[in-house]
Amino acid sequence: MSIVILRIAAALYAAATLAYIVYFARPKHARLAAAGSALLSGAFVVHAIAIGVGCSEFGGAEFFSLRGGLVLLVWLAAGAYLLLQRFYRLPGLGAFITPFILVTLLPALFGTPGHPELPPETLRHPTVTVHIVSAVLGVALFGIACGAAVMYLLQEREMKGKKFGAMFLRLPSLDALDRMVQRLVRMGFVVYTVALVAGTITANAVWKSAWSWDAQQVVSTLVWLLYGLMVQLRHSGWHGRRYALLTLAGFVLVIGSMVTLKVVPGVTRHSGDYGTKISTGAAQ
Repeated sequence: MSIVILRIAAALYAAATLAYIVYFARPKHARLAAAGSALLSGAFVVHAIAIGVGCSEFGGAEFFSLRGGLVLLVWLAAGAYLLLQRFYRLPGLGAFITPFILVTLLPALFGTPGHPELPPETLRHPTVTVHIVSAVLGVALFGIACGAAVMYLLQEREMKGKKFGAMFLRLPSLDALDRMVQRLVRMGFVVYTVALVAGTITANAVWKSAWSWDAQQVVSTLVWLLYGLMVQLRHSGWHGRRYALLTLAGFVLVIGSMVTLKVVPGVTRHSGDYGTKISTGAAQ
């Protein structure tokens, strides 16, 4: 049932994407931006229902898989963008964020919903939910920052080429985009820090060791160090093009590691089948 509801949400995401892209192409039609926001809000609500139904069907175990991670990532990214729109009136950003949301959700629409094996009791530690939600929310914020960075690079190219045409008029100023990228990176870093702390507590409870040189732990720490460095570089005066490029590189690292660690068998104990991995390790 949850997969059917999720496909309805996907249809709404597709409609929102179309509305935002057409608005970006024809900004005089302001109603398209309002329609895109309304459709995205509807998709967010329907998506939340799909997640709720999925939790009742599979006990939340699906969020230990790559598919479940993508479903949660899309939902949190949509919510973060809707919240962002309340503070920054930049509907043009929707033309860059909603395609990412839609493309990320597509694989989940054809995957096997749920995860039949429930995680063991030890993984029902209170910090597990905090760890998963904060980690995925951090990635979602990094993704929105990446979209803003792409807009910055496009606007910079327009200005350097002195092509003050349609693209220049549709994109926000470089200063506004630069500030938005910086703030999103900083917020994502704070949320991701919460995820690391919660993950450390969980690892200590489940594996009886806060650090075990697991690939997931190593990569997560590297991602955290990268974005922490970006926060510090900003305070040191880094901004503009090189900061936008670093934001792009950071997000590519995050997504690449997220997919690799989930699809390569045996590379990490976070392989998506916690129940099997942990119970096997305990038996040994």
